[in-house]
Amino acid sequence: MAKEILVLRSITYAYKAQRVLDKAGIRSMILRTPEEYAPRGCSYSLSVSGGGERAAELLHRNGIQVLNRVRTP
Repeated sequence: MAKEILVLRSITYAYKAQRVLDKAGIRSMILRTPEEYAPRGCSYSLSVSGGGERAAELLHRNGIQVLNRVRTP
């Protein structure tokens, strides 16, 4: 199953986003955003197995902006 990286603004937003996804039954892992996906220097991301679009929509509905979505092999 492909994984998606959801790029977020900061570690604080990554923790908030992870709690939102956990409540919805979506497992995720916080990681430092790889340089090639970071829009502006240092940021943090969530790695989500499958359902990246659903996760991003859920975060949006909860006021958490996803800066970028990247599908990884």
